[in-house]
Amino acid sequence: MSALDERPVAEVGADAAPTAVREGALVRGRRRLLAWLAVPDHLTALIVFAVALIIGAWNVEGAPPFQDDEGTYVAQAVAVQNGALAPYTYWYDHPPFGWIQLAGLLWIPQFLGLGGGSDIGAMRYVSAGLFALTSMLVYLVARRVGAYRPFAILATAIFVLSPLSLTLGRQVFLDTVGMPWILLAFYLALSPRRALWHHVGAGAAFAVAVLSKLTLAVFGPALLVALLGRSRWGSRTFSVVGFLGVGGLILALFPVMALLRGELIAGEGHVSLQDGLAYQFLSRSGSGWIWEEGSSRYDLLQSWFFLDGYIVVAGLIAGLLCAFAGRTRWIPLALICFALPIVGSQGYLPAMYIVAVLPFLALAIGGAADLVWRGLMAFFRTHAPGARATGPIFATLVIAAAAVLIPIEQWIGRGIPLISADENRDWRDARDWVTENVSRDDVVVVPYSMWQDVQAAGWEDPWQVIVLEKVDLDSQFQDEHPGGWSEIGWIVEGPTVAPNIDYLGLTQAGIALENSRVVASFGAWNIREVLP
Repeated sequence: MSALDERPVAEVGADAAPTAVREGALVRGRRRLLAWLAVPDHLTALIVFAVALIIGAWNVEGAPPFQDDEGTYVAQAVAVQNGALAPYTYWYDHPPFGWIQLAGLLWIPQFLGLGGGSDIGAMRYVSAGLFALTSMLVYLVARRVGAYRPFAILATAIFVLSPLSLTLGRQVFLDTVGMPWILLAFYLALSPRRALWHHVGAGAAFAVAVLSKLTLAVFGPALLVALLGRSRWGSRTFSVVGFLGVGGLILALFPVMALLRGELIAGEGHVSLQDGLAYQFLSRSGSGWIWEEGSSRYDLLQSWFFLDGYIVVAGLIAGLLCAFAGRTRWIPLALICFALPIVGSQGYLPAMYIVAVLPFLALAIGGAADLVWRGLMAFFRTHAPGARATGPIFATLVIAAAAVLIPIEQWIGRGIPLISADENRDWRDARDWVTENVSRDDVVVVPYSMWQDVQAAGWEDPWQVIVLEKVDLDSQFQDEHPGGWSEIGWIVEGPTVAPNIDYLGLTQAGIALENSRVVASFGAWNIREVLP
């Protein structure tokens, strides 16, 4: 008799029961997963996510070039990991919830060894993941408005492959963080179940999107129309109250945070939410009128059209078609709300503003193609009821027509460098030269795109490695360096340094740059030693 046979029956049963429970749970989980994947939309959504992730992550470290805004958000995300809201004084220019999310995701590419040891490079992979998530939600929202699967895939493909998406949509911007949330809000608001929790969730997702990037609030009216623009249902009042109430409570976190920090209202000796919002919406230097040739707004619009005029023009035209169907009527409203600050204002317009509307332009194109196909099908059912093959034929023709209009040659010309060129090689060479040759006791001024990587290479004090703008715009610089610009030892001059000095009127940084000599050069990047 074996040792197992000699054990009491109760003891054997006690060991076997948990094993059976675990095996049963695994079997049930496997069955649920297979059942979930058996739904065509679920499987298609996963495929869309995987393909978009591959495209989004391909050469994401190499192109496009790292930008100062990206460096800002990366530095703030790393500061959150270290228990602060920002490496310097946080002054309420944006809610911190966007880079708090980035901080929570940064460990994933770092754990996988992605980014080449660079924080900004690793964060690009986070953006690639958010890009893929946005792409999947474009597909799901298209299906929610009733578009047939081929047209939902068409909308997603246009979004994923647009040079505007591949250029700006993969960079580390707060808009990139907010886009999955805003699309999730529309996905929940359009739920055919009309369940209360879906509508409450839509309000919550919208609030998180706005706290990620304030400008996403422009889509609020379109979201409300998407929620209410259907036949009435029994719990409609509760849905609206839940949508507005939960969304409002989450949005209130920003002013409540400022209140608890004693920084809600402007006052002497401290930053405030009031001052931050006043700067962003009132006192910040404007970009001029859109029709004023030579203005920053005009030039920015031209750059968007240069990258991909198709998605803008085709999306706007398609939006007009979407206005004729109740299920897609919220799409042109979203486009109008987005466009108003561009055409009706001369306030500051950031280069990445276009990122937020790209999914809606793609949805407009896919939705309009679906409407055209349905119209053709209705016509032929009426006038040629015996033509059974018209459905697949005309679906193919409509998709082919939409595809023919795409400037394939232009897309390839814009896209090839993004997936093959190393536009950040000079940036890395300049960073490596500084980290290998400059004493940790020297004061170094760098653009924000490089600050986090240089600072993490042995400089512990943010006032030893200093962001260019802080030399003139942060009063603490004078406290830390009473000698002013003369205490600066080195300046890393990138493509944005001279323009920022002129645009922002950075007097001390400008004097330091004038009194420096080039020690090493790497393409557009110069390492300058400031002369005493």
